[in-house]
Amino acid sequence: MTTKKKKRRRRFGIGRLHISRGTLHNLCVLGFALVCAALLFFGTQGILRSYVKKHDDGKILSGVYVGNTDVSGMDRLEAIDAVKKDITACGAEMITIEIAEGKKMEASLQELGLSSPGMEDVVGQAVQYGKTGSAAQRYKAMKRSEKKKLEQHFPLEYQVEEQAASKVLAARSEAFLDMPVNASLAQGTDGIQITESKEGEVLNTEKTIENLTRFLNEDWDGKGGTVKAVIEKQDAPVGAEDLEGLTDILGSYTTYYGGSSSGRIQNVESAAGHLNGILLQPGEEQSANEAMEPYTYENGYAEADSYESNNVVQTMGGGICQVSTTLYNALLYAELEIVERYPHSMLVSYVEPSMDAAIADDVLDLVFKNNLDFPIYIQSILADGNLTFNIYGRETRSPGRMLTFYSETTESKETEGKRFVATEDYIGYFGIQSYSHPEINAQLWKVVTENGEEISRDVVNYSQYVAAPATYGVGVSSDDPAQTERMNNAILSQDEEVIQSAMQEILYGG
Repeated sequence: MTTKKKKRRRRFGIGRLHISRGTLHNLCVLGFALVCAALLFFGTQGILRSYVKKHDDGKILSGVYVGNTDVSGMDRLEAIDAVKKDITACGAEMITIEIAEGKKMEASLQELGLSSPGMEDVVGQAVQYGKTGSAAQRYKAMKRSEKKKLEQHFPLEYQVEEQAASKVLAARSEAFLDMPVNASLAQGTDGIQITESKEGEVLNTEKTIENLTRFLNEDWDGKGGTVKAVIEKQDAPVGAEDLEGLTDILGSYTTYYGGSSSGRIQNVESAAGHLNGILLQPGEEQSANEAMEPYTYENGYAEADSYESNNVVQTMGGGICQVSTTLYNALLYAELEIVERYPHSMLVSYVEPSMDAAIADDVLDLVFKNNLDFPIYIQSILADGNLTFNIYGRETRSPGRMLTFYSETTESKETEGKRFVATEDYIGYFGIQSYSHPEINAQLWKVVTENGEEISRDVVNYSQYVAAPATYGVGVSSDDPAQTERMNNAILSQDEEVIQSAMQEILYGG
């Protein structure tokens, strides 16, 4: 019997795994394709990276905005400067605050304290746009930028300064609101009388500022706009029950302001009104400046003479120092604690040296504290050109106790000469602006007597006033600029004969 051998098909394998020739061929083709794809990918990536590196000049891509500012082609510092300038420019835009139908007030964004605290971080994001991510993403962003097809916005987050905005909004809203009315004290024929308080409307500044912030970050286009105010009903801060038992006048003082200019009269009366009705609990402090400010038209003030750097100048609220001075003396008689008090740079006419109390925004202030065991109430009265402050409380001092305050000048030096300043009057005007003031050192004494017998004598304060010569105003206005220049040059000489000679020659020739 013949045995036939079977042909065996050749197979390649490792262990039990066997791969046919066809499968091996396919794997080789796939491997080759993968190698080619990898070479193509890495080659493309190399080309893209080379392109990106070559065209990256460190500048922001064209078509990139931070907020409303186009920062195309800028470096980081240039972009920060440009955005800051645009935010500052937006400060001039007016925001309308709608209180009710037909009742609106306005404020500029600068007054409200517009800012963007995270601005520099956003600029940093703009600088990095198109510089991070894969090479393909960066290449795509650069090509779109080159073709002017890129428009990428990085929004800013805006806010207003809460304290500044609160002051502006509160002051300007009062004219449109039926404000709460505090209970008040008055001296009647039957003794002290209490007038009941009244409920009223108030602006919720916190919620109104929230509405404003929401508008700036959601709807604002860099221009003005309208924001809804939040108005609420509120009881008056001081009720009749708060004033019960405050039946005694602990201290009182009066000064005369009736002969002042119209602007100064307005300022005295407005400032006195802001201080009227303050109720101070035991241990509480009060700043006169905080109660009277802001010194704006909207808050009832006008321009008038005031002291500034030892000169008499026109400022908003000129005259408020007479109000703080009058209050200061009433507080002394009430024997309340004076935390801060400053003299004027020069003497004032309405009180003796060392009896004054100057106010200068946030630099000089009158701050006092209720150091008694019961509340005190401040009342201001305006009558016949006189300003009076009364301090009400509970009298616990002996009926025989008497206070006397007197000013003592410890050193005085007269000043000589005259000072000449230009005014906006026409050439030919020559008039006194302020009289001379000597240099003075003074102190204020407090003398206490009991049943006519002196029990103490103490110095309350020390004050120093600089000398100031008489100041004369000289008109320099003219239709001829050469004449104005001549008068200004004459004033620079500070020689009265030169000034008078120039004035006469301009007016009459010669």
